[in-house]
Amino acid sequence: MDIFFQHVNPINASIYMRHAKQNHFVVPWHFHPEIEIMYVINGEGTRIVGDSIQQFNAGDFVLVGSHTPHLWRNHNEYYENKGLYSECLLLFFKEETFGTEFLSIEEMSGIKRMLTEAKRGLRFSGHRSEKLKNLMLQAYNEKGIDRILTSIRLLNEMAQFETSEVLCSKGYIPDVSYRDYDRLDNCLEFIMSNYKKSITLKEVADIANMTPNSFCRYFKRRTNMTFSKFLIEFRVGKACQLLLNTEKKIIEIAFDCGFNSLSNFNNQFASVKGMSPREYRKKKA
Repeated sequence: MDIFFQHVNPINASIYMRHAKQNHFVVPWHFHPEIEIMYVINGEGTRIVGDSIQQFNAGDFVLVGSHTPHLWRNHNEYYENKGLYSECLLLFFKEETFGTEFLSIEEMSGIKRMLTEAKRGLRFSGHRSEKLKNLMLQAYNEKGIDRILTSIRLLNEMAQFETSEVLCSKGYIPDVSYRDYDRLDNCLEFIMSNYKKSITLKEVADIANMTPNSFCRYFKRRTNMTFSKFLIEFRVGKACQLLLNTEKKIIEIAFDCGFNSLSNFNNQFASVKGMSPREYRKKKA
């Protein structure tokens, strides 16, 4: 698959919405000029927004800014036709949809600030997020001016959200040049499909048709993190899923997620999550 600039609005509507229900999400690592709201109705997997790597499940509600690269990839079992499915609602609009003058009025100041923050991705969760999901569903079932008005109400509710989580690091700046993005997507797909196995830098660099040193520079420039950090954070994210959703022993989870020893797993997990796997399982139980 290629990483690509996505054309998301085939009818040139001011606010475009789409409903998708399929075995697994199919859009690869991509970006587009539209601001996007993604509401996952069903499905689980890994969400990558800029340099943020997190697990997602049903109810995931995220705002992604213009030209910020992103990807929702289901767990491998969704690709194995096990009767699983993924479903989502998407809302797209450009910032200029509302006009500079309209966004500059006092009543829109919160929305304007939020759209600036959205370049780093924002996640909305908690009991108040149910109202956001209901407004999203309402907007999808409307057309014309009614959809625009409901979308403004939705954005206003999001702007007043006190517990939204900024996803990308403070220093994150998207690199959205069109060339060579297929290389990165091929590498990400390889990692996400083979994380349980030993993965070497040379192996992934070969997929990108680059030397290891050149690939390291390329990967850091595109993702704002080193290859080794990305691999560790991805594996730790998978481990979090297993810690919460299974009763597997911690040593089993360590090897299931590609770590070569329990001590290495404990150390890497603590470096990412600030606690041991055992503490994480107990805290989230």
